[in-house]
Amino acid sequence: MVTKTNIWAAILSLGLLLTSCIVSNPKFFANAYPSEDPTYGYTPENPIMIKNADLNNSMGSSYYYLSRLRTEKGNKLQLIQRFSVSNPNYVKPAIPLTNRYTGQPLNYGTGPILDYYILMPENETDTVKLYINTYLKGEVKVPVGLTFENE
Repeated sequence: MVTKTNIWAAILSLGLLLTSCIVSNPKFFANAYPSEDPTYGYTPENPIMIKNADLNNSMGSSYYYLSRLRTEKGNKLQLIQRFSVSNPNYVKPAIPLTNRYTGQPLNYGTGPILDYYILMPENETDTVKLYINTYLKGEVKVPVGLTFENE
């Protein structure tokens, strides 16, 4: 049976979850700097690496990162499509760990899949295609031709 208390508890929990993600993301991306490598983010062999705690938080951080990217003209990027593609650099973990209660993997090695985003800048006709690895932590940079707008 659903009560008003349960509904308010769910709303409060959702609000805290969303707020905690938003608060942590500006700190996580505070040191994002421009890459000098023209392939960074544009090829599956050299993806943007965004691992922020667990996989769910990393996905939210990816969307935050994409929302703060701008073209050289200052235009925002709009998400057109998102795909999951194979990671050509995938290496299985030396010792696979799983959660004994759920059976879910706790380590993914270098990540079996990449997120492939097709974005379109506002007021422009060209598309931008970026690869993001949410399984592997690394320095977060900004691909050549784009800028990152801090809050």
